[in-house]
Amino acid sequence: MRALAQFTITADYDVISSETAPEDPYTGQLWVDISATPPETKVWNGVAWIPQNDLEELRRTVETHTTKMSELEKTADGINSYVGTLTETVETISGGLAEEQERVLEAESQISQLQQTVGGLTLQMEEQYIGGMNYVQNSAGLNGITDDWTYVGPVTVDSSTDTKNNTSADSCFVLGAYSYLYQTITGIVPGRSYTVSIRAKKTSSYSAYFFVRYNGNKQKYLFSQSTTFGWSDFSAVVSDVTDPTIQVYAYSREASLYLSDIMLTEGSIPRKWTPAPNEIYTSEVKIDRRGIQISNSASSQRTVITNTQFAGYYNNEVIFTLNKDETRTKKTVVDGELTVGKIKFVPMPTASQGLNIVILD
Repeated sequence: MRALAQFTITADYDVISSETAPEDPYTGQLWVDISATPPETKVWNGVAWIPQNDLEELRRTVETHTTKMSELEKTADGINSYVGTLTETVETISGGLAEEQERVLEAESQISQLQQTVGGLTLQMEEQYIGGMNYVQNSAGLNGITDDWTYVGPVTVDSSTDTKNNTSADSCFVLGAYSYLYQTITGIVPGRSYTVSIRAKKTSSYSAYFFVRYNGNKQKYLFSQSTTFGWSDFSAVVSDVTDPTIQVYAYSREASLYLSDIMLTEGSIPRKWTPAPNEIYTSEVKIDRRGIQISNSASSQRTVITNTQFAGYYNNEVIFTLNKDETRTKKTVVDGELTVGKIKFVPMPTASQGLNIVILD
């Protein structure tokens, strides 16, 4: 009679996945508790199942498994060499992949930063080259209170030292009690963004505001407050323009509201104040869409050339003017001969000798 025997080799280092803990665990045994969400890996430390959360515990577990694998290798010929080679290969690949992953992530980050920088540069270039023209006429009162503006109540202009020290234009409008000032601007291109900016100072404790009206009756306020404030910058972007007309509007319930450096430009960033196109303002010369005005404060003289007049003033009194085909003058001094039609007036060498009147052929 022959005796037969059957041997079964089990790997007791296998990781067990179950909803309940394995029976008769050994120290270092791993168990994946699939009853948890997400599943949690635990190790038997000889007393209790401990969650695996740090590298040191994982390393100790790997060492335990390595020891058991060595014991198994003694029983299973040839497995040790294969498993050892396979382990080295996997570790090498894992290390290489981790390094490459870090490099890829770093490259992606740099590319993202570069794209953001390029985007910012593109936006900046667009903002610098699109717009910049001031649509507001006589935007700081440098030409006085012209008919570019509609106003009610006491509205004046100021160019005091305080104004010059705090504004780019060196001039400003001053709104008194219960006064408003507004300008209607045409030529706006629908579908584009526009920025309104001003520099203002408020000395009263009553309400005052400045807003832009667009798309009919839509309004956007740059400020609306009762408290006083020193020279400050305010701006607002209008990005949904559908109407070619925009109005800038200011109101003051009590004196005084100072307004200067008023700008309406295309784009979405506030810009440094500049006068409207064809406007040149200096202390003695003013040029705008109406014409040219040249003055001399020392002699109180002023010459005005517009499409309605060519005149000279002295202390605001008209001294000469061109009226169609004739020149009208209040006083005329001729130093030398004067010819009027067929008559020539020739002064004698001395005033006492009088004047010769010569009739020309």
